[in-house]
Amino acid sequence: MRVARPRLVGEHSGVTGFPDGFSVRRATAADLGDFGRFSRQTFVETYREFHSAEKMARHVAERLDDGTLAAELSDPARIVLMLTHGDAWAGYAVLRRDEAPPEVVARRPVEVERFYVDAQWHGQRLAAPLMTAALDAARQGEHDVAWLGVWERNPRAIRFYEKQGFRIVGHHIYLFDGHPENDHLMSLAL
Repeated sequence: MRVARPRLVGEHSGVTGFPDGFSVRRATAADLGDFGRFSRQTFVETYREFHSAEKMARHVAERLDDGTLAAELSDPARIVLMLTHGDAWAGYAVLRRDEAPPEVVARRPVEVERFYVDAQWHGQRLAAPLMTAALDAARQGEHDVAWLGVWERNPRAIRFYEKQGFRIVGHHIYLFDGHPENDHLMSLAL
């Protein structure tokens, strides 16, 4: 039996499962400043122990600059969901409607392009309801498969995605500051 999940409506979602004081909504152009700061902060927190400060700075400047993020916020093929605690960002997810790699079999795929919860909130049971909100948004867009790439050296993320029902279906290369890194491709039928 399939259980109906709450739908995203208006500015705030009806998604349950978050502790008191947390909410999720779609980010807009007005959120660019906070989106930029938070995106760069969470990326650096996640990967700084694996890369030199110089490589990290170049990569972040190239991939997470305000111009790129502003384009994401206005791109009709993307949905940026922000998880907040009061006025502060606690996490976010970016969905992107695009073609999938051949290993991902889908009629209408959607990529979970980025998915982060701030380190201070790890272990507080925020990631699962944020993923639920992201997958609900994908279902509302009539997507049949969600997919993502996750660095093979990030076991915490891999375990989380597996708990959410994603399965490894292949591999691809992610370029970090021009250097190839191996990612698992994971997918989930919606």
